[in-house]
Amino acid sequence: MDLIPSELIGRRPRSGAPSPRGARRAVQALVLLIGLVGLGACRTSTSPSLTHTLESPEAVARAVVRGFAEKDLEALRELALTEAEFTDLVWPKLPASRPERNLPLDYVWKDLAGKSDANLRARLAGWEDRGFVLVSVTFTGEVTDYGTFKVHRDSQLELRDHNGQEQSGRLFGSMIEHRGRYKVFSYVVD
Repeated sequence: MDLIPSELIGRRPRSGAPSPRGARRAVQALVLLIGLVGLGACRTSTSPSLTHTLESPEAVARAVVRGFAEKDLEALRELALTEAEFTDLVWPKLPASRPERNLPLDYVWKDLAGKSDANLRARLAGWEDRGFVLVSVTFTGEVTDYGTFKVHRDSQLELRDHNGQEQSGRLFGSMIEHRGRYKVFSYVVD
């Protein structure tokens, strides 16, 4: 190995000093230890991710419909983007985060969260459940790819009630996709 000084190679060890072979093993062990520590650091480092995600847009839409049927505000909130997720994953990729835009993160998050919660509460208050089941979910808006996540805009849910009648509407505005998993981006419906 190049890490062993040339003066140690081929010399007889002095009393108490490690042999060249022992020194080589010590260096190899040290290199291995450093590598393992580095590997452990890579595994424990956290990259931004989403919580309470589901495997498909349909699964998210079904969970939203169930939350509305049960009038479960907290369950519906759990299906949506959190402040930490917005701060760590979304904000750094948005054009609004550029320094020249001079938009504070706190302002943008509070605006989005406030509008989302107000829309959710209004829709939930006016919800009349008729045993709706999800038929399909589509997005009539664009899909924007931000590199580490995508936003699917303008959701459209097709629902069937207990009488078999179908109805379409919007219970949330957009959905975020990250690492093949989905959740509600916001309940803002424009």
